[in-house]
Amino acid sequence: MTQTNRLMKLVNATSKLPQGIRSTLWSKAFGRVVPMVGTANIRYLAVDANHVVVRIENHRAMQNHIKGVHAAAMALLAETATGFLTAMHVPDQRIVLIKSLHVDYLKLTQGALTATASLTPEQQAFITENEKGELIVPVRVVDESGQEPIQCQMLWAWLPKRQK
Repeated sequence: MTQTNRLMKLVNATSKLPQGIRSTLWSKAFGRVVPMVGTANIRYLAVDANHVVVRIENHRAMQNHIKGVHAAAMALLAETATGFLTAMHVPDQRIVLIKSLHVDYLKLTQGALTATASLTPEQQAFITENEKGELIVPVRVVDESGQEPIQCQMLWAWLPKRQK
């Protein structure tokens, strides 16, 4: 049986708002929880139980020496999409952590990047039903040309919170 955690409740509560307002609320809320996400100005374009779509513009603060999106910012984008999606399914009495990330840089980027993370209903159930576990969360990152400049493998883990 699926339990709704605080993050999923926020997503559900804002689902009827206009897209622009939803995107701003999600971006600000998660940027406060994970300050680096706010600093990078990552925008949440779409969020539901099955998918999270986030975007980072090719702005000066996130650029490398050749004026493309910096390698670390690309990894951050993929980590943000997969982390937000995983966290929506981890019950509140557990914590979620990235266990490993692997990024292959395939080509130079063109413009902004968009990352789409997805989970099947079976993967969602696995997260919810196991007190402790890990899962590779699929993510696809594309640039403005529609090409995939990177390929990623993000391994997320969850475990019970320590008792205080």
